[in-house]
Amino acid sequence: MKNKLLSIGLSVILAICSVGITGCGKTKKDEKISKVYENYVALPNEISSVAAFTTDKDNIYILGTDADKKYVGIYKTSDLGSNWEKIDKGNAQVSSRIDEAVIKPNGESYILTEKDLEDDSDEESGKILNKIIEGKEQLVTDKSVDQLKNIDNKVFFMEDGNLISEDGKKILNAEGDFSGNIDAVTIANGKFYIAQEGSIRAFNEKTHKEETDNKFVKKLNKVIGDGGVNIGLTSDANGKIKLLTQSSVYNFSQSKMESKKKLVGATINSRTTMIEDSKPFEDGLLVQTSNEKTDKLVYISNKKIMKKNNIKVYSLYQNMYLNNVVREYASKNPGTSVELEIGITEDDENTTPSDAIKKLNTELLSGNGPDVILVDGLPVKKMKKNGTLEDLTNLKSEIESKYKVFNNIVDEDSKEAYEIPTHFSFAVQAGSEKFSKADSINKIYNQFDKMSKKSKPAYITKTYCEIMKQVYKYYLSSNIENGNLKESEIHDYFKLANKLINIKKKTGAEDGELTFDMRAMKGTVYQETGCYKVNKGKVQASIEAIVASGGAVELQKLDENSKFTYNVIEENKYMPLYRMAVNKKSKNKKGAKDFIIEAINKTNQESDTLEGFPVNLDALDTYYSASTYVYDGEEQLPPLTTEQQAKYTEVMKNLKKPVTVDSSMEDIVYEQVNQLNAGKVTIDEATKNVMQKVKLYQKES
Repeated sequence: MKNKLLSIGLSVILAICSVGITGCGKTKKDEKISKVYENYVALPNEISSVAAFTTDKDNIYILGTDADKKYVGIYKTSDLGSNWEKIDKGNAQVSSRIDEAVIKPNGESYILTEKDLEDDSDEESGKILNKIIEGKEQLVTDKSVDQLKNIDNKVFFMEDGNLISEDGKKILNAEGDFSGNIDAVTIANGKFYIAQEGSIRAFNEKTHKEETDNKFVKKLNKVIGDGGVNIGLTSDANGKIKLLTQSSVYNFSQSKMESKKKLVGATINSRTTMIEDSKPFEDGLLVQTSNEKTDKLVYISNKKIMKKNNIKVYSLYQNMYLNNVVREYASKNPGTSVELEIGITEDDENTTPSDAIKKLNTELLSGNGPDVILVDGLPVKKMKKNGTLEDLTNLKSEIESKYKVFNNIVDEDSKEAYEIPTHFSFAVQAGSEKFSKADSINKIYNQFDKMSKKSKPAYITKTYCEIMKQVYKYYLSSNIENGNLKESEIHDYFKLANKLINIKKKTGAEDGELTFDMRAMKGTVYQETGCYKVNKGKVQASIEAIVASGGAVELQKLDENSKFTYNVIEENKYMPLYRMAVNKKSKNKKGAKDFIIEAINKTNQESDTLEGFPVNLDALDTYYSASTYVYDGEEQLPPLTTEQQAKYTEVMKNLKKPVTVDSSMEDIVYEQVNQLNAGKVTIDEATKNVMQKVKLYQKES
């Protein structure tokens, strides 16, 4: 199995390192690249996850499981999931939890399942290989098997780095300088092509020897680049190789690239979606994707497949939670196609929030806009005023009667509802008692000033960024976005930014470490550790958002430390996240509202425990029980006790005042922080620039 958590960490590093406010931009060549689209295959009602799939000329076959990864049955479809036929008609006799599987078109399957070990056993944990024939499970071997692979409907498995055929013959050893696990494998033109840890290798099919100087392999590796661990690799009957990355589909014939097609509006682009398997089907590519909870099937084709009902879902930035909801909703609704539209994709270095918002507004006014809109970062007040959004007051009441939720968050301190938050976060000031109670930018500045004169604070990069982000959101954004531009308040903000820049210089941190690049941080998930560092004495003070369960565990550590304290920022402010709205001109309002209801069910709310808390109270247990790792020193903090969980649930029930942000104005301010950090503007110039640019933006929009 792939290390899915590793992919999150790698993607964070790549996102921060590769994306900036300024960039090289798109070339004319890039703009001419053809596009392909992701179409979800709806699953049978009783199926939650696809453990394995295969194809023949006309059909798709799946081995389906329930939410607990228990066997449900073998099914086939000839119309991309509109209708399914169950192949194994009798009562299934499979009791194992299925961790990995392969399937043949005749329904014969192999599964990997965890060994049952006694508590005092010295035997190493691992997976055993079983076979399923006509719904009955048979043991194949109790030796530890690492992986299963289906190549051209032939079964192979990995054992101690060796690729073994179904009849038990050792084919080749794939370890070398890489891990024993294989990310993707195919056979084409007399060679095994194996992808491992971001690199592709070739082995001769007859001699099984590695071809270390294979020129075609070098081309493939150049295409995927460093860190391309999440790829699909397959080939068709003519030996043409198809390479799938999170953003593109490449077709190779006779060692030459025939085409590159850009994958648009796809959930595969999410950092937590893993490509498990892929196979050519009809004129496209069938792909098994996983978000660690469930596996689904998507059909990547040159065209969008329209159905009786169609829903377009919009988000300004890529959003992993929204991706999860899209894949779940699409897999449960065979009569509905779900299209995902991202305003600014992760590889887009040119489009600004203002550009994306203008394009969205044009679509909405023309009547061709999305049905469901994730309004985070959008100018919601103007959208309400312009009559763009549907009144969801009745939907809010329906959700509160259907689910056990944080009513204070869903209500958002308003009698009318034009948006439904699905998650939320809150920010704290942590440090000395005086610092934690500072209730203005000026007071925060004074506390940092005093600390910097008494000693040499050990500020870190993220703490600096988090302080400036949270100060803007919780102390500055409301006045700016209401048009109440207080020059003295904005001046205080840049005065604070400059203070932290000077502290950074005193500590000897390199400028590159502290580039305040907010575009790089858009949608980036990370474990916040500022409170942990305050507790350890590595940082004297911090202001930061508390992200999911890890933040609550850090607060509990502060509670146990008599030297420090923390406060939820004034008036128990919080930030509603992943706020869903419905286009007033939507042609499918019922479907759009059903989509939002689906988003708040327990399964979807449990799908992303890394950023924000869920509004569904029944999903909180998953957040509270999630492991909390602090990567500074690789320490693992203990989960919250039942009493501590109850305490923080009560804290969250008392959050009162929502804080929302227009990302266009946010970027205007952050741009000037970047300029100040780079020494290109003074505090006065930064203040003046923000005043002018915000007024211009408000006038234009």
